[in-house]
Amino acid sequence: MMQATLAQAPQSLSALLANPRGDSAEWHRNVGHAYYRAGEIQSTLDHLQKAIRLEPTSERYYLDLGEVLARNNAREAVVIVFEAARKALPESFRIQSALGVAYLNMRDYDKAKQSFTDLIRTKPGDEMGYQLLAECHDITQDWENTGKIAERLRALNPNNGNGWYYGATAAYGIGRQNGESLRTAETQVRRALELAPGDWRPPLLLGKLLADSRRDREAAVMLKNAIALKSEDSKTYYILGQVLKRLGLAKESADAFQTYEKARATHAANQRTLLLDIK
Repeated sequence: MMQATLAQAPQSLSALLANPRGDSAEWHRNVGHAYYRAGEIQSTLDHLQKAIRLEPTSERYYLDLGEVLARNNAREAVVIVFEAARKALPESFRIQSALGVAYLNMRDYDKAKQSFTDLIRTKPGDEMGYQLLAECHDITQDWENTGKIAERLRALNPNNGNGWYYGATAAYGIGRQNGESLRTAETQVRRALELAPGDWRPPLLLGKLLADSRRDREAAVMLKNAIALKSEDSKTYYILGQVLKRLGLAKESADAFQTYEKARATHAANQRTLLLDIK
């Protein structure tokens, strides 16, 4: 969603505090980065907000603040940040993208779709708008529009794995819904795998597709590949547990279901609310 810079700030907190520059937005940004590395989130937020107040038309300060809040699951606050940023920077593609993603994370799908549609209208040659809109349609299981946007993305760049992945999710959704062949979905998701071997979503989708077709040994391999790329996604363990159970691997299946429950609990425990005051 955003270009992460928080963990890369070179200056130490003690050096920065020894030379205070309260009227400098950049100084407050650097202090905020240093506090972030020290794990002091509230101080991070305080200084990043001061940077915004000093330079309210600098997009990177909003992106920094939104990143900290997003990493701490303060979803409502992220929306507040980027709505304020849009008012200050109505022409910023990055801010509009970030706001759309913030709406998406809040499950405000109508606003997210509008944000991403506006991105495409503003920059019809930029792949990001299509990827984000396809993701929104995919989440809401609007398979027809997912497929249409995926086709436009493939036309724009046939080597972008997202165009093939979202085409596959659309074909998979429509195929399951109508009881039709999943061959097109399998062909497209395998192409996505070739183009983006580091993306955990294609092996997960292929694993689900293979599991639906009762090709369980192949499915188990793909699902384990997905877990190797993203170990915290709970639903992958659940599907793997089902597959392993059908294969008669009772202990491995039980372990997968146990990990599924732990991953779900961890996700719930990470939900936090942080107060934000941008004026």
